[in-house]
Amino acid sequence: MPKLTINNRIKEQRLKKGWTQEFLANALNVSRSTVSSWEVGCNYPDLETIVLISDLFGVSLDILLRGDVDMIKSTSRKTRHFKIYKVVALLLGFLIVAYIGYNWKLQHDENNYRDNLSFYGWTVNNKVQGDGNGFELKQGRMHFFTHVMPTGVIGIPLSEQKRTIIVRQNNLVVQVMAKQKYEIILSTSNDESVPVTGSIAVDNHVNLHEDKRMSATKIIKIKSYLAKYQSEYQDMINQGHKRSLQLASGKTR
Repeated sequence: MPKLTINNRIKEQRLKKGWTQEFLANALNVSRSTVSSWEVGCNYPDLETIVLISDLFGVSLDILLRGDVDMIKSTSRKTRHFKIYKVVALLLGFLIVAYIGYNWKLQHDENNYRDNLSFYGWTVNNKVQGDGNGFELKQGRMHFFTHVMPTGVIGIPLSEQKRTIIVRQNNLVVQVMAKQKYEIILSTSNDESVPVTGSIAVDNHVNLHEDKRMSATKIIKIKSYLAKYQSEYQDMINQGHKRSLQLASGKTR
């Protein structure tokens, strides 16, 4: 006796009703070849269609599916895959929304920064960077520089987008960064008394953040140099920090 499967039961119930494959196909809004493939066991109808078939034939789902282990396994597998696809789709949707939202924030912050640059009298400086995104401000003996990297459609934070302000006074140079981080830029070409060439990290009181790679002799020389210009560097840090807060503010004031 042949094993009864949903494929056999569809054909059996269809014949009991006296329906042709084409008639059943029209009732289910599928092609006749689809109904034929069900009945010969090439594939299975999906869950939604099985429910429609159950209603059309007036038989319970239990009768249609009883004993058809393969169909139950197939249905279970499809359900599991659907759940996985659903989770993936939701995660992808969340990432897209997050990407769009963060991109909007980056553009908003950039526009706000540019507006404040204009408000506080900064002007474009194409001598340093000829892309029209470099700005400078001269006040007394101090000369301030900053650069704005266009957001475009990047939508992700980049180190280049962390806006800094460079403060120059004669041969002294300080870089004011986010989160109250400061670096003093040293160059022997500007001052022969400079103990090293490069940048050294300091706090807002011009105290050196010691690097373990520095020798004790070098640390002593750097501290001596910083003490010599402590007043100037302190003023430059204060002024640079003040302007950093102005440019990062939510609205011009």
